[in-house]
Amino acid sequence: MRPGRILIVDGYNDEPGGLGVPPYIDVYPRYIAGALWLVDKSIRVDYIDVDRFRKSRVWLKKTSEYDIVVFIAGVVVPGRYIGATPASPSELVTWAKLIEGPTKILAGPAAKWGLGVRGGSIAYPPWKFKREGFDILLSGDVEEFFYEAALHGLEKADPSRVREDYRLVDKVAPRGARIVKMHPSWGRNLTAEIETYRGCARWVSGGCSFCVEPLRGRPIMRSPEAIVDEVEKLYWSGVRHFRLGRQADILVYGSKSLDMEEWPPPSPEVLKKLFHGIRSVAPRLQTLHIDNVNPGTIVRYPSSSEKALKVIVNYHTPGDVAAMGLETADPRVAKINNLNTDPEEVFEAIRIVNKVGARRVNGGLPHLLPGINFILGLPGETSETYTLNRLFLEKLLEENLLVRRVNIRRILVLPVVRAFRMNAGLNNKREKLASSFTRWVRDNFDKLMLRRLAPPGTVLKDLWVEECVSGVCYARQAGSYPLMTVLSQKLPRGSLIRRAVVIDVHSGRSVKIKPEPVKTLAEITAKTI
Repeated sequence: MRPGRILIVDGYNDEPGGLGVPPYIDVYPRYIAGALWLVDKSIRVDYIDVDRFRKSRVWLKKTSEYDIVVFIAGVVVPGRYIGATPASPSELVTWAKLIEGPTKILAGPAAKWGLGVRGGSIAYPPWKFKREGFDILLSGDVEEFFYEAALHGLEKADPSRVREDYRLVDKVAPRGARIVKMHPSWGRNLTAEIETYRGCARWVSGGCSFCVEPLRGRPIMRSPEAIVDEVEKLYWSGVRHFRLGRQADILVYGSKSLDMEEWPPPSPEVLKKLFHGIRSVAPRLQTLHIDNVNPGTIVRYPSSSEKALKVIVNYHTPGDVAAMGLETADPRVAKINNLNTDPEEVFEAIRIVNKVGARRVNGGLPHLLPGINFILGLPGETSETYTLNRLFLEKLLEENLLVRRVNIRRILVLPVVRAFRMNAGLNNKREKLASSFTRWVRDNFDKLMLRRLAPPGTVLKDLWVEECVSGVCYARQAGSYPLMTVLSQKLPRGSLIRRAVVIDVHSGRSVKIKPEPVKTLAEITAKTI
């Protein structure tokens, strides 16, 4: 059977190298649509996000109109989300049982690695989804499967087929760009996640004990020209916010030894070609941000890393975040889990990023700051681990270094990673230590850091209202880990606050703002149309 009518239900994904929770749209729906349209432009491809899908039983009835219903899902690094709720295992299983007629396919990390609900638990394994009602688990690459299905029929397509290079992606990604117009955030703060390369250079040593990225094998890389072509098509499809987030370390994009060395050197020249190209084809973009940066790269190649960071600062938009995987400030735990680098090296990397990126523009947020990741429940932890974690953050305050955010999550144990066999997780004693450390960070460190990061008078532009509860609204800019703002004013969700001034810290993760004139969602939509 060659597919003629396909419904994509985006249950959202959150991975070490990829984010698809609104207002983000990741590569999966774009690659699926592009692969089908590459073969036959007449194939009907519809897209619905899971929040709208779950709100009305009408969508369950409508599934009978399609040959295929493909669910995208997979939270591998669970977080807290505002304005969107990823699909849970129980929801996916229920829908698989209720839908009758079309072929039911599960794609994304859930089909390959399993699906997490919250940190500190073991993920729901892929095989259970097959047992509970899905016809196909697409554990390979979505564009490979759907391209073959469109050419030769669903029965002849291999759901485990993995790409060996980016030749097919570079053809389908631009063609699938127009699917973004079906996303609920289109015309507002929709942010397209852009893939630059796959895998982690540290695959040669197995990488970090808990991470799936090294399991992808030898890294493969897209060319700057191919990425720029995709960005151009997304731009002309209405996207104005972009993040180069689908990679383990943006600094080594373009490195000639990316697929050969555990620590390849940065390539500032190739980065400049990429960023300049994006700016050329998307002249009025509003956001251009990055995500992952490996602190180990910075301390091993300080000069070329600084040049690469300066390239980013010259071409991106301010308020950007270089997310760094510290994971633990305990050197012993770092060694046990084969982490990126030791705490002292991470500290030096933070200094270098501050040196390049801490400059402010027109009273707004700094250009580029580090973001620190902690994982609680790593194998080898002791009570001393949490003391060292706290001392690390206290030292940041003492040295007046800025970090945009501290991300703390409990380890999600996937059966496919080494940590699964290493007694990972939090027992009762460590659960208390983890909770105490988290409270200290949120109630003490975060508030002190926020006062330095966004003191009263800081100007924030283009804030999108994400949610309103009990007369209080929460609004954020588009971009990587945007600062949450709070205002005591009821506004329609999706409203745009063109300009606001910070007046105080609200909590450890948000600030109070005083907004200037606001555009409602109706006004924005009318202008877009």
